[in-house]
Amino acid sequence: MTSENLKPKPPSPSYRPDPTVTQRRLSDLQRLFGMYTFPFSLSPNPDYMYVAGVTARALAKTTFAIDQRQGLSVIIGDYGTGKTMLARYLYNSYTAGDVREPSVVAYIPDPPHPSTRALQRRIIQELGGKTNKRTTDGLMEDLRTMVLDVFASGRNCIVMIDEAQMLGRKQLDIIRELFNFNAGGVVPIQVVLIGKEGLRISLRHAPDLNDRVAARSTLEPFTPVETSELISFRLQRAGCKTPLFEPEALALLYEVSRGYPRKAVKLAGAALWYIVEFGLERITASALDAARLRDEIE
Repeated sequence: MTSENLKPKPPSPSYRPDPTVTQRRLSDLQRLFGMYTFPFSLSPNPDYMYVAGVTARALAKTTFAIDQRQGLSVIIGDYGTGKTMLARYLYNSYTAGDVREPSVVAYIPDPPHPSTRALQRRIIQELGGKTNKRTTDGLMEDLRTMVLDVFASGRNCIVMIDEAQMLGRKQLDIIRELFNFNAGGVVPIQVVLIGKEGLRISLRHAPDLNDRVAARSTLEPFTPVETSELISFRLQRAGCKTPLFEPEALALLYEVSRGYPRKAVKLAGAALWYIVEFGLERITASALDAARLRDEIE
């Protein structure tokens, strides 16, 4: 027997990925309920943005402040209240070019911390510019030139920063300096800060910036009616023609999620796959509870 015959064979994987699994699951949704896509994805897809209640008020206040060039808007919300979804929706509103006035938008989902120069470079980059400046003053001058050029072209210049509670005090001072740019009495740059409760505390320690907030919104959990409407909206958006959730299931969904949109969507998604797997036609309270326990959704 040769030495080659003595070499152990490499272990074969016990699970081989099947690229057709995803398609089969989507086909099940189409066949059973007429859906062309999964309605309860946790990714912040603006197409599934349910605009109602506190979300509608925050959107209205923020877009008014931007359109009227009032300078600074702040949106604060707890985990799972839809901050990032709202941010993406705002971004799309001002970049699609079909409803809002032409705008140049910088969207920063993860601000660099704690460097002021890194923040300045990031804003310049997201606005589509370049710089070789190394000092804070030099970077601010390049940023000023960019903003005024955008303004002169008739477009609005918008900087959106998500997770803004991560910004340090010196970075907040940099943002305050942006409002020193002057274009004939008009604020040429609009800033939207979006973050968790820590952002409110940070702004209190930066009174010069806090005093400049033109629109301030707080996202709160949905009411029971809004939670039910959120689920119905997503189902309809995905093409579902049948009311899948029984009233008792929707009541339990609100009780478990407490009206937090992300948790409600997560629970609804688990319940949908549960009835698909077990061949059920409707989501009852017992089916939803079984899905919650199986997926360990607390």
